[in-house]
Amino acid sequence: MQTSITNSTTRYGWGAILLHWLIALIFIGQFGLGFVMVRLTSQRTAFELIQLHKSFGFLLLGLVVLRIAWRLGNVWPPLPRSIGVLERRAAPLAHFALYAF
Repeated sequence: MQTSITNSTTRYGWGAILLHWLIALIFIGQFGLGFVMVRLTSQRTAFELIQLHKSFGFLLLGLVVLRIAWRLGNVWPPLPRSIGVLERRAAPLAHFALYAF
């Protein structure tokens, strides 16, 4: 099955998939970078990592804004039927919390 760049009613497109994984990798990387930069003894290296951390933070913010615009401008496939009631109710709240975070 071929996937296009935009979402369809049956699956996510490459645009949404790429944004999802880029955001996930940078988000997780920010935790690692933050963990390392506060434990360094070299002030110069710590300062450089702080600047890098801020740069990735702004990149992350821009990607999240782009992701929200993508979500608002595209259809998205429904949740699978095997998903329970609790998960169906929690999924939109979890998405909102991640976007807000």
